[in-house]
Order: sequence, then C-alpha cells, then structure tokens
Amino acid sequence: LSGATAPRRAAGAGAMLAAMLRLLIVLGLWCAAAAVAAADEVYRVVDADGHVHYTDRPPHRRARPLDLGVPSGATPPPRRAGSFHSAEALRAAARFAVSVESPTPGQILRAAAAPAVVAASVMPGLVSGFGLTYVLDGRALNATPVDSLSLLLPALEPGARRLTVILSDAQGREQARADEIVFHVAP
Repeated sequence: LSGATAPRRAAGAGAMLAAMLRLLIVLGLWCAAAAVAAADEVYRVVDADGHVHYTDRPPHRRARPLDLGVPSGATPPPRRAGSFHSAEALRAAARFAVSVESPTPGQILRAAAAPAVVAASVMPGLVSGFGLTYVLDGRALNATPVDSLSLLLPALEPGARRLTVILSDAQGREQARADEIVFHVAP
C-alpha cells in the first residue's frame, strides 16, 4: 500500500510546488508593474542603434521628463518647474521615428493582384498637424503630406521598387524619414 501512495504524494507535491511557483511569478510581475506605474517621471532615450527606450531614470543631468498626462480618475501632481505645458513643447522635444511596415523589404507583389497598400508607423505617434509623404522610386505619391498611416499604391510595372516615408510638421519641415526599403513587383 505505502509503495502505491508514494508516487501520488510526490506528484501532488510537485503540482503544489508548480502552483506556488506560478503564484510567486504572478506576484513578482504585479509588483514590478505597480512600481513602474508609480514612477513620477518617464524619460525617452534613443540608443546608439536608434532604438527608443523609456525609463524612470534621467539619462543625463539636463534631461527633461515626458508629460504623459493624468491617468483617468487620478488627481494631477503639482507641476514642477521645467515641465512641458503644451503640445507644442512636446512636439519640439520629441524625436520622431518613421518606418515602413508594408510592403516588407524584399517582398514580391504581383502586378495583376489587387492594389497593394503601403503602411507606415510613426513613433511616438502621428501628432495633429503633422503629415506623411510616401515616396516611391524617388517621386512623391501624394502631392501634400497626409495624416494617414496607409496609402494605396498605384498600378506598378514589374521590377524592383524603392520606398520611403517622410514625416513633416505643419510648416512642411521634415521631422523624420523611414529607412528606404526595396520590394519587387512580379508580372
């Protein structure tokens, strides 16, 4: 009898240990999320490779925190000297990044297929008053910048195509440009 119940006890202890481990992991993640949510200030940092990171530690002595607004239902904290007070100040301080999401580099599109869509992304987001110009083979597809993250491509002849997207502010000044991608159109 005791020989038959020993494996069941071991299996039950293993299941209990696994459940306790999962609970500890969930509690640890919850505590980490609460600590991040409680951070007073958030800073935007761009590393040497151009990747954007957000942190609660100033990257340098004169760094200014981002103004993230007030969470719903929360009482706003008192403004500190040097805080951003307007969307214009945030626009001036933000460094934008644009990328082409579709088509992907090296993708092959069929000329006879339905019209293809160019899709772009803008980080930290497409700000009101800013616009995108889609440039195919060195020529703008749209006459004036648009506030759309996608655009239908015209019918294309077979061959290699170069595509980039340019982000401009309300005054028409270039704020960011996506890395050029090359895709192909097949007959």
